Amino acid sequence: MPHGSRRIRSVHYLRAIAALMVVIYHAFSYHLMAVDHPAVANWLKQGVGLFFGISGYVMVVSTSPLPPSPAHFLWRRVERIGPLYWIATLCVAIGAGEGNGWKLFSSLLFLPSMGVAGGPVLPVGWTLNFEMAFYILFAIFLPLPRRIAVPLLALILILASCSSFLLRPPALLAYYGQPLLLDFVAGMVIAHFHVRLPGWLLPLGFLLLGVLPLLTDMRPLTVTLPVAVILASARSLDGRLKDWFLPTLLGEASYAIYLSHLFVILPVLAVMGQHNPIGFVVAVLGSVLAGITVHRFVEIPLRDIAARLASRKISLGGQPGEQAA
Repeated sequence: MPHGSRRIRSVHYLRAIAALMVVIYHAFSYHLMAVDHPAVANWLKQGVGLFFGISGYVMVVSTSPLPPSPAHFLWRRVERIGPLYWIATLCVAIGAGEGNGWKLFSSLLFLPSMGVAGGPVLPVGWTLNFEMAFYILFAIFLPLPRRIAVPLLALILILASCSSFLLRPPALLAYYGQPLLLDFVAGMVIAHFHVRLPGWLLPLGFLLLGVLPLLTDMRPLTVTLPVAVILASARSLDGRLKDWFLPTLLGEASYAIYLSHLFVILPVLAVMGQHNPIGFVVAVLGSVLAGITVHRFVEIPLRDIAARLASRKISLGGQPGEQAA
């Protein structure tokens, strides 16, 4: 979800699409539209799976050919996703009285609040629990040769995703051993093996993301396969995509949009009520504008502060590594 300076244009644009899908999905799920469209809402929900696939892809590409140290890699990931998420979480905790005790503590540490009702303090934070777990595993394998590390990590994630079906693992392992791990695998495999599909298959990938859930509930088919098609076909378009202002801006602000959109949708719902098409439009456009504003005036300054801290640490004797995108 978060990203850095090494930008792959097609992936950057996919981030923008994924963020918009999630925003519109939540506008649907809170019944802001006058007519519910379950099939459309289910398709939009898969923007999260696309985010996971992008993460797997970018982690492989951004650490090649010279990977950073595991410590530097993890620092860069926390630097990217931590500060803005912590601020959003604390805003919910203070403003809504959510997240006292362990729930707040676990949310700030990107851990599931096992045994506590509900998910993280910030509702969308559950995805960051998986992102951070993936980053930690990825960091562990960084010292290994790339030809071994990526296939081995992919195999471990595949086995973990099957664990809840084949075994009865403890609650924590069952939480992390979900089929959505395969979305990370799809991105990793496409990046590692340089898989490309014709660019004209990109619309087909998005179509499959909407159609396949109507036919089966097996996530590897309904989400992972379409995400793989989308990523592999988008790679073929890199040399032909122009640097358009709006998609670029939305891609840059995608993480801020993702974290902040419920701060807009819920107040719009409270003021304008359900089944209100105008409220739907206001919520979606307001979420995008709010996310861009947060990106410009909160996320970028926080990123600059973290970068200065990292530079100071390096100047005092640390070793710079490759910047993770």
